[in-house]
Amino acid sequence: MKNTFVHLVGGSYRAVAPLIFLADSEPAHDFVLDMSEFMSKIPGVPALMRACLNVSHPSLKTTVAGIDFDNPIGLAAGFDHEGQMPRIVDGIGFGFQTVGTVTNGFYEGNPYPRIKRLTKSRTLLVNKGLKSTGMISVLGRLKGQVWHVPIGISIGRTNPMKEYTYSASNADIIEAFTKARDSGVPFSYFELNISCPNMLHEVSYYEPEPLGALLGLIRDLKLTKPLFIKMPISLTDEKTKALLDVIMQYPVAAIILGNLQVDRTLPMFDKEELAPYADKRGNWSGMPCQARSDDLVKLAYNHVKGKLSIVGCGGIFTAEDAYRKIRNGANLVQLVTATIFEGPQVPAEICAELPKLLKRDGFAHVADAVGVDAGK
Repeated sequence: MKNTFVHLVGGSYRAVAPLIFLADSEPAHDFVLDMSEFMSKIPGVPALMRACLNVSHPSLKTTVAGIDFDNPIGLAAGFDHEGQMPRIVDGIGFGFQTVGTVTNGFYEGNPYPRIKRLTKSRTLLVNKGLKSTGMISVLGRLKGQVWHVPIGISIGRTNPMKEYTYSASNADIIEAFTKARDSGVPFSYFELNISCPNMLHEVSYYEPEPLGALLGLIRDLKLTKPLFIKMPISLTDEKTKALLDVIMQYPVAAIILGNLQVDRTLPMFDKEELAPYADKRGNWSGMPCQARSDDLVKLAYNHVKGKLSIVGCGGIFTAEDAYRKIRNGANLVQLVTATIFEGPQVPAEICAELPKLLKRDGFAHVADAVGVDAGK
């Protein structure tokens, strides 16, 4: 009965989506976040949403980095950058969420347009540039909350900065981590975001030496919760493996592959739809990320050989998409864009269908399927 209701919600959303898409992307996004926060404060509403849309199944339960997940479908950083959804995110079927990316200092965001939908290409042009009210503001909103699923916080460098040096950037990131660590907010994990391609001025951690230096400073913080690292999908296989070699030298629990796609020549773009944005700042979520993310999950699984857990992120719209990443080597998966194009019930739809795929292939638990296609 619940699965039928979930699919009914999805069908209804897709029917009215053309009307929803008449609204500009960023105000619509902000409205969803504000409404989520409002509803989460109404007694009984989060519980009612969980009863209607949270699809649970024993085969989906898994443990990664010492954290228990009721299902492996997460809301990636980038959607709820101010921490407005954690009290309600499980009510639409997610098994975990990453808040952020949050920066130490305030940034109002890059110039408009910052979010644009390309419906035929099933992608969003994203150019927020780590828009953030700052770590103290976000922690103040989250303090004292009780959550039903693991919640992590993504941390990145403040944009912009007065001084674009590694010493200044490292100090900024470490200060943000320290505030989150000492806040008392019950995060299940911390995420270091080294992969935002929309910074006004970049201080890159895409080379082994500066990344290692930063991870050494984070190690010195003696975090008591697991550290995840969000990586780019724009690097070559060899550069990706070089970063993985560095990461494995530090107390890192998992990597996330990956972030926005920078390549505008990919065949899944509708050329006519893309043309007005050819010279606009920003990079691409959703379908343009799918193939490269799939490949990098497989590459990482074979390279790290169990020393790191893997979170697959990019181009997940269906249970089949999530399952493919899991079979390629992902212990968990994350999505954002599908909730815009397919509806907020997408994680519940995936959780309704994923057990059928596992059963079809003879797997009792989702963890049993991790990496079975990585050698192919």
